[in-house]
Amino acid sequence: MATIDALRRQPDGFDYAQNSQFKVLLGIFPLTEYFTTSATVPGVGLGVAAMATPFIERPTVGDTMTFEDFTMTFMVDEGLKNYQEIFEWMVNIGFPKSHTQFKAKDRVDNIKRGGEMDLYSEITVTILSSKNNPVLKCNIHDAFPTALSGLTYTTQETDTTYLTADVTFTYSCYDFSNV
Repeated sequence: MATIDALRRQPDGFDYAQNSQFKVLLGIFPLTEYFTTSATVPGVGLGVAAMATPFIERPTVGDTMTFEDFTMTFMVDEGLKNYQEIFEWMVNIGFPKSHTQFKAKDRVDNIKRGGEMDLYSEITVTILSSKNNPVLKCNIHDAFPTALSGLTYTTQETDTTYLTADVTFTYSCYDFSNV
């Protein structure tokens, strides 16, 4: 029979993650990253395979991972420059008026990945400690925007409300790395 050493089972640190301690790095969107107000580290799922038996289908470990979309919210600047950064990238991908719009605009970060890979970007969400020191990085690979929310202007508000926009990215996978 094995014995359990209770002292080795204790956590090394007792600091909890704070939801306001993060930084997002988007090479293609330098203005958007500055105004980011929220970001969601995506959830992940693992498929389940069914193994048939004479009595039941027994669930077994699957082999296909699925990743939720990466979403973030940012405050829109007065000239809508950061909103247009994402809009122009989406036009670069979707070319709504003509084929000449496809990849017509150069990347802001000047990274040349070659061919269709120029349409993708890496996104890094850095998790910060309570003292604003980097603790961990979530590296999102081969991301591209799939949805950008609209902007609602209204004269019905009594207080000043600043516009925010939501952007959704799809990507190949993500991983974590220590800082």
